[in-house]
Amino acid sequence: MKSGSFRSIVMGSLIIAGLSFPAMSMGADKEGAGLGIGLRYSTLGGGVEIGKSLGKHFGVRLGLNSFSENATEEIDGIQYDAVLDLSSTSLMLDWYPFAGSIHFTAGYVNSDNELIGRATPTGSVDIGGEVVVPVTAGDLVLDGNIQIGSGLFFGLGFGNVPRKGFGLVLEAGVIQSGAPDITLAVSGDPGLIAAIDQGDIDAEVAAMQDDLEEFDLFPVIALGFSYGF
Repeated sequence: MKSGSFRSIVMGSLIIAGLSFPAMSMGADKEGAGLGIGLRYSTLGGGVEIGKSLGKHFGVRLGLNSFSENATEEIDGIQYDAVLDLSSTSLMLDWYPFAGSIHFTAGYVNSDNELIGRATPTGSVDIGGEVVVPVTAGDLVLDGNIQIGSGLFFGLGFGNVPRKGFGLVLEAGVIQSGAPDITLAVSGDPGLIAAIDQGDIDAEVAAMQDDLEEFDLFPVIALGFSYGF
């Protein structure tokens, strides 16, 4: 799903929620507008969210998150100089079983998360079962792109973004993002890379996916503050 279409659905859902639940929101309106904003930092990066109360036991939140970092990552035994870019939009439905701050959450995270890496190994290196020996940096260049997908989110937490006044927000859960989508390109000295065929590259991509299988369930831990109007 393209991010523009998802944002349209998110905004439409919030408008419908605001128009369809006036009776449910009356309790919140007695103490405030039933609308709040939050700032948070999580494993998805820094973020901002807007929350709308749907009564004492339910609420919806729209969130935006982003993060970028340079890092060195070892994937299938090969060191990559990498850039991690995280960007996501989320729509969450919160259930407050005790009409307080403890909540259970289900929602969807639309992500454009990727890890872009380049490896210039020296010495013996295994590419999908084919062992080559680049002597100097640049003899063999591996360019990898790893896309971490969107998915359903399930979690639990403490905090109530729409509640009037300042509040603390804690949350933990997982995104069912599925296996990462990986592409790998090989370049360098023609005599060296001639030994590497497409089958070797495909085998290396499969090994990288096995090494990154923990991203099938992307963990989310968040801490932040909120203010309700």
